[in-house]
Parts: sequence; structure tokens; C-alpha cells
Amino acid sequence: MKTITLLTQLLKFKNDSKLTAQKVQELSRQRFTSLLETTYHASVFYRDLYSSHGIKPSDLRDITPKDLPIISRTMVLDNFDALITDPSITRKSVEEFLSNDTNPQNRFRGNTVMHTSGTTGVPGIFLYSKKEWSFIAALVVARISQPVFRPFNKLRLAFLGKTGGHYGGVTLTSDAPKLLYNTSFFNPEDIQSLISGLNEFQPDIISGYAGTIYQLALAKADGRLKIKPERLQSSGEVLTDNMRQAIERAFNQDVIDLYACCESIVMGIQKSGSEPFHLFNDWHHFEVIDEKDNLVPEGTQGSLLVTPLYKTLQPLTRYRLSDTMAIKTTEPFITLNRFSGRTGDTLTYIDPQGIKHTIHPYDMLAFYVPGLRQFQFEQTSPNTLLLRISVHDGYSDTKQVAEKKLQDILVKVNIQKFVTAKVELVETIGVNPKTGKFKTVIPYLSS
Repeated sequence: MKTITLLTQLLKFKNDSKLTAQKVQELSRQRFTSLLETTYHASVFYRDLYSSHGIKPSDLRDITPKDLPIISRTMVLDNFDALITDPSITRKSVEEFLSNDTNPQNRFRGNTVMHTSGTTGVPGIFLYSKKEWSFIAALVVARISQPVFRPFNKLRLAFLGKTGGHYGGVTLTSDAPKLLYNTSFFNPEDIQSLISGLNEFQPDIISGYAGTIYQLALAKADGRLKIKPERLQSSGEVLTDNMRQAIERAFNQDVIDLYACCESIVMGIQKSGSEPFHLFNDWHHFEVIDEKDNLVPEGTQGSLLVTPLYKTLQPLTRYRLSDTMAIKTTEPFITLNRFSGRTGDTLTYIDPQGIKHTIHPYDMLAFYVPGLRQFQFEQTSPNTLLLRISVHDGYSDTKQVAEKKLQDILVKVNIQKFVTAKVELVETIGVNPKTGKFKTVIPYLSS
């Protein structure tokens, strides 16, 4: 991002902390109405969807969010071409870009694009226009990073996560302003190499998955990790109380926890364990619903709907996330007081010599091949792995590509010689009838 663009965007957020809850709600409502009018006229999908529910253009200014239908990731992907507000962008063209490009700094026709599965088992493709991405980068600097300008000694930022491909974390970090940061990227899969690399780099800031930072805390506690970062930023998975306590004890400082997903790369922040989790509801509309899709009273836990109010290229209105939480009104932003979800399971295999090998959840949750609609990993026995996939029409070679990707995972974890893996093509992958939830990763449970 250019410096002048960043500074211009930062001015938008200068006095946010002085806003009242009422003012934030007013801004959110105004922005919601503006977004609704834009998407109704620019998106064929939304125009048809709302028309089918009896909503006319003259109704838009009086519509409240609860009057609108809920959308899901599957709906967004199934109607990708009709939903996007730039008719020149098609799902096929984006998938071709993702298949041939793994550099997170590269853009698709000037737009930032990323893909992920999250924990829903439906791989997602999400785009941000140049304007939207500049907005996001400025919001992160203003509300999350808040860096100190050191022109002759830039802050050393270490990113721990997927270092190749168009994933959310590495894409955002790759765009960290070079005016402020000296950034280095580390793959967390080999913990010993990670420790050695960090000891050499001596980062001022560490940003990565909660589980990886927790592992570093254990290495710090036993003396293997010899760094003194000034800032710890967690995202990508739930930071449990036990993990937070261990990290803060090892590094003697608070952990900043970022609430983000590829649908909206920055939605909230918790600056320490003693503070609540603040959600940025001036630029998002959040709703919590029960199992019947009815809004729940404030403070009651339920499933989350989000509407990013700044996204017009690929608008997501009343979009269903897999997270569950309870929220309440505070000054200036709403807070969540309970949070669950978004954690994956690790699959464990033991080789003939008795050595344990594990497949990290993110190797499975980030699984992607063109045409993939849903997928699910299941360890069906101590030495087998089954990958179920459902595929969109028109993708005849997806199963073959998925089989190769699955073998790549086995080789990466060094279990290919004693673990048998196969891909099963299915029509659809449903939810657990007992819990109503989808499991992307199913560990093996011995009797």
C-alpha cells in the first residue's frame, strides 16, 4: 500500500474511540442501507433473491436487516458469477488464477483474492477491490497494529503460518507497509526450524495462529526460544484461556487476539485477557440467531451473522458464519462475552517404530482444488485416511487432482509408507444429525 493512501485511510479512524454506542449504531445503520441499495442494483443474485421475497427498490430505505434472507457460503459459491458486482469477473477466471499463482502479493486484475475452507467444509473464494483492501490495511494499522514509526530501525515482524498461496493471514501480512515493517515469513510446521529461525531474526512482533504461539511459549519456558518480542498477535483459531495464560506467562506480556476470517479480514480485537473482545460494528453489522434463525436477546449465545459494510465487489449480506457467541452493547463498540468454534482437530498416526506423526488442522482446512464444493477428512482407522469430496458440475478431473493433493499431505507428514489414503466422491456432505454441526475433520476414536 502506498504511504499517502495509508495516511488518508488512517484519518477515517482517528476519532473512532470517541464515538458513543448510539453514534456507532447510527453509522452502521446508514452504511447498511447504502450497501443494500448498491448491491440490489449491481448484483443479479441479490436483486433476484430479494425480489423473490417481495422486496422492491422502493422498500430498501425502510428495510431492517432482519427482514432480509440469510445467505450461506454455499449460496455465495453456487451463485458466484451472479453475486459479484463486476460482471467481468467469473468463478472460472478466479479459480484459474488461484490454480496458477501461489504468491500472496499478486493480485487478480487489481483485486485481492483469497481462498479458504474455514471450518464449514465448503471451500470459499473471496475478493476485495483495491479500495476495499486499502481500507482493510488501514483499519488493521489503526486498530490492531498501532506501530511506532522507526525509520532507521524498522519493526521486525515475524509471520507464522502458511507462507505460500492466497490465504488470509499471509496475504494481509504481505501487504504490511514497508515504511514501518521489516517482515519475515516462517512456516510453523517444523517447530525446531521455526525456533531456530526466530532466534536468528529476533522479531519485535510475532503474528500467527494461537496454537503456534502456544508452542513457542512452551519453547520459551524451557529455554529453547531466546527472543523478547514487544508484541504478540494471535488469529486464525480460538485462543483458549489456558493457551493465553501459558503464552503471557512465558513472554511476560499480553496477547492481542484478532477476530478475522476471509469473508472480512478484520472484525474485532481483544487486547488482553482482562479486557472484553470488541467487535468493529461501525463497519460490520453483527446479529446472533438461534437454531430457528430467530434473533436472540442480547447476552444470549447463538450463531453469528455478519454483514461487512464496506464490501461492494463481493457483498455478503446477513452471511452465516460457523462461529457461536453472545454479544452486548458497550461504548463505543459491542463486545462478545462468550466465544466458541473455529477450532480444528489434529489427526495422529503412529509409525511401526512407535513414533507419532500428526497432520495439522490447517493442512486440512486449507485444502483446495478447483471445482471443490465440500470436503471432509476422516481417520477411519489407525492407518487409513479418507477424504470425501463433492464437486461442482463441469469439473471432471477434480477427484484426480484431489488424490494427488492428498498424497502430498501424507508425504509432507512422512506417513505415506504406512498410511493408506483415498478420495471418495459423494453428492453432498451433511451435518451431524445429533449436533447439527458440520465436521471438517473427524479423528479416529478407538473403541
